[in-house]
Parts: sequence; structure tokens; C-alpha cells
Amino acid sequence: MAIFKGRVRVRYGYSRWGYTRNNGKGWHGGSDEEGLDSTTIRMPDYKGKSISGRVVTARKVDRSTGSKTWEWGWYVCVELDAGQTPDAVNYLYFCHNAQNLVSVGQRVKSGDALAVMGSTGNAALASPPFAHCHFEVRATAAGAGLDPTAYTGHPNAVGTYGEALNETEDNDMKFLKVLSQKCEVFSSADINAIDTGYNGGRLKVGEHYPIQAEVGSDGTYTWVRIQAGAAKRYAVVLPDRSEIVELSAGDAITACMAQAGGGGTAALEKQLEEANARAEEADKRAAEETQRADRAQAGEAKANEQAGEYLRRIESAKAALGGAV
Repeated sequence: MAIFKGRVRVRYGYSRWGYTRNNGKGWHGGSDEEGLDSTTIRMPDYKGKSISGRVVTARKVDRSTGSKTWEWGWYVCVELDAGQTPDAVNYLYFCHNAQNLVSVGQRVKSGDALAVMGSTGNAALASPPFAHCHFEVRATAAGAGLDPTAYTGHPNAVGTYGEALNETEDNDMKFLKVLSQKCEVFSSADINAIDTGYNGGRLKVGEHYPIQAEVGSDGTYTWVRIQAGAAKRYAVVLPDRSEIVELSAGDAITACMAQAGGGGTAALEKQLEEANARAEEADKRAAEETQRADRAQAGEAKANEQAGEYLRRIESAKAALGGAV
């Protein structure tokens, strides 16, 4: 998944990674990602593969320190676990946040919530400022930003990417999409316990089976518990046989009902409606939090400006007194 659920927008040419500013002379180390359907910044995957790491920074650096890091505002840095990807990337940065949702030392994986999208740091100085996440990937903490597209899931170009969705609990449901006749079903998480009583021990090609839990993984394959027919069964996720996907709310209802053996959808549709209402309320609270953070940032900038003016007056007065002596 990308760093936002649903659609993400790269609004301007200078929002792209690379020499995209000042007519191609200014360096921009990351991609400015704007969540259109959700304000929750999440740990991305790598080209569809789940990745994990540890939060090594979750803070805000004050401008008065002289560190250029102040430009990021509130930000989170995740150090990736070694050996997960073939590229040189080891650090992921999520910047300009209205609020950080993780703390240093916390373990995170693809899909985990990290922060709330905002416009802190130098994003507040844009004209006009707009909430987004400056997303940057690096080989070393002090290195230059590398190509982030394997993690953003879209090209390094202006545009809107992904599909619109309502952020609901149903959107978090995972399904096992069966790709091959070789996809087998088991009565327990044991490769010696093939359930020959269910369709000859094989899941049906083209079907989507709701995933109830991830049982475990050895790095090569993952065990998942699924609903096959009326019973709980298990499957192994292998690239050539099956994949884990998310379905739209409507398709998720259809898939769930198919595995439940048919029947009415009224109960599921009611749950979906209630989840939508909860999600709308959560988005409203997140938007209010973003506005509060923006107001606080503006107040801080005003106070700094006033303090600077007072200091200039004091220096001017000192100079005048010195000249009179």
C-alpha cells in the first residue's frame, strides 16, 4: 500500500523528487504526497511487498537551532529492517505532520498508522500552504534523498493516483485472491494436513476468501486463516498461487456472502453504514487537529516576528545612546 489509503495527489511540478525547483536548478529530496481520502500517514510497502522497521525519530526541530531539519516540522523517521529490499534505501522520512502517532523505538510494518498529515515546518510558508506529507527515502541518515517511487507506488510525476474510497473498517479487510489450481487449503497451519475434504484440497481459482488472521511466516511464505465454505481453514500465500488484496466495500460484501453460502446482505450493509459514519467522524477530528496545529504554527511565527522587532528596537536604542555619549 501507499502512505495513504485511497487517492494520493502530487499537486505541483516542484512537488516531485529530483531537480524540480527553481527551473530545474533546485533539489527536492522527496515527493510531496497529498492524501485526498484519508489524512492518516501509514507505513508503505515496497512494490507491493510488506516491509517493517523501527521508529528512530519522532520529533520537531525548532528553527532557532539552525538545523535545516526545522523545515520538516513534525516528522517521523523509520529505519528499515535489513535485507528486505534490493535497493539502497534504509531510512524513510514522513514530514510536515500535524501530529505524530508513534514514538521512538516502536516497531512498525506496512499499513501501520504513523502520523496525521499537516503543514508544519516550511510547508506553513507556502502560498497558499496545503497539508501534505513530504516523503523522503535515504540510504543514510545524512545522505541525499533517493528515488521514492518503489514506496509511493506511483510515477515521479504530477497527478492523482489510486482509487477513491471511504475509509471504513471494511476497507481494512484482507482477502486471499486465488491465482492457480495449485493453491491448496489445509485443516490446520501444517503443510502435512491438506484438507482433501474441501474441493479436493484446493481453493477455487478466481475466488476471494476473507482473511481472518495471519498465522505466521518464515520469510518465504505466509500462513493465513481463511473462511472457506462454512469452516475455518488455512492457506499458504505464494506469489505464483495466490496474493493478498483489498477489495472495495461492495466487492468485499459480495465475497463475504459467497463464502458464507449466500443469504441477505442487510446486516453487512448496516455494518458498512455504521463504519462509514465512524470514519467520517474520525476524519472530522483529524481535520480539526490539523487546523489547530496550523493555527499554533502561525501563532509561533507571529511571536517570533514580534520578538525580532523588539530586539531590533533595543539594538537601535543602544546605538542611539552610544552615539550620544
